[in-house]
Amino acid sequence: MTNFLYSGIDQHGRTVTGQMVAENPVSLEQRLQTIGVWLLKAEADKTSDTNRTMRSTRLRGAMKRRQLINFCTLMSFMAKVGIPLVQALEIAAQDCDNKVFREVIVDLKNQVEAGQKLAEGMEKYSALFGTQFISLIRAGEESGSLPESLNELKRYLEWQEQVISDVRQATIYPAVVLIMVILFVLVLFTFVVPRFVTLLTAVKVELPLPTKVVFAASDFAKQTWWMWLIALVGVPLIVGLATKWSPRFAIVMDQLKFRVPLFGSLNHMLAMSRFARSLSVLYRAGVSILQGLKLCEDLAGSPVVARDLKDVQFRIEEGSTLSEALRRHPVFSSLLIRMTVMGEKTGNLDGALDNVSEYYNTIIPRRIKKIFSVMEPALILTLVGIVGFVALAIFMPILSLMQSMR
Repeated sequence: MTNFLYSGIDQHGRTVTGQMVAENPVSLEQRLQTIGVWLLKAEADKTSDTNRTMRSTRLRGAMKRRQLINFCTLMSFMAKVGIPLVQALEIAAQDCDNKVFREVIVDLKNQVEAGQKLAEGMEKYSALFGTQFISLIRAGEESGSLPESLNELKRYLEWQEQVISDVRQATIYPAVVLIMVILFVLVLFTFVVPRFVTLLTAVKVELPLPTKVVFAASDFAKQTWWMWLIALVGVPLIVGLATKWSPRFAIVMDQLKFRVPLFGSLNHMLAMSRFARSLSVLYRAGVSILQGLKLCEDLAGSPVVARDLKDVQFRIEEGSTLSEALRRHPVFSSLLIRMTVMGEKTGNLDGALDNVSEYYNTIIPRRIKKIFSVMEPALILTLVGIVGFVALAIFMPILSLMQSMR
């Protein structure tokens, strides 16, 4: 579908101009004739795709997930009570308080009014809605269950919001403490300790071993502090770019994430929960298993899972069941495989996958709290130990100097 700018003549001989979405100029002419307009000139609107891309880019930074949830909730309700899609989109645009998102909804309404499907219109804003969102809308339109698809999207987005909120709530305090410890140590050894070095060097007192260790660490921090700051900023940036541009490097880093002590199992459970929930939502909305697995390559958020899902799709095409194909890859947990077997036997695969996701959603917050309940006192003890050792290293030569003066 292309957005055309046209000019024509109406039934009264007046020149009219406007824009309309059509597959080609012939289809545009036929549509205009149905409303009593004879086409004179038409050209593709080259700025429309650019504008849509700009809107999607602006929205990614300006719009929160909650606004998409509100959109799905309102659209699902209006679809259930039988309000036509064009009118529902018009009401959703009036109810939207985000100016840019309102423009997107109005554009979607115009495209649907011109005969285009909602999923096709959303594809032009794929950076905003995402592949899963669009696939569920398409499945709902094709199967006649658009209200159910919108409701599934609402539930899925609310689940994402809850998981992210739990993780953020559990990690914010330890993260702040860790940052403060790093900054305190950096300031201590860069600015505070060197003053005592000058003082004790001037009185030429004999320095004990702890003092020599602290002074050596201070000299090293003072000379190389800029290198540590560059490393703290540069290393994550380089790793992020390498992960983005090199699939092999991304897989290696993801494997390391699964093996990190304490956090490795947590990362693995998060990946399994995302995969189970995503496949369940897609399957329940009418998306085929193969298409659902294809979409889950991105939705699982794990390069290792994405790589293994390609082989799972190949084995299903060869005749294997989903559980048999998953069992060949260690990344998929035994719980996920057992529940998949039960779902295949009972014909309730989406329910079985939901159970897996709900189990992990219950365990993950507890595991996060458990990990950080250990980390918090560990960080505090580390801070106390550093401060105590530095204080001991400074006061030992001062006490020795006072005794020699006596």
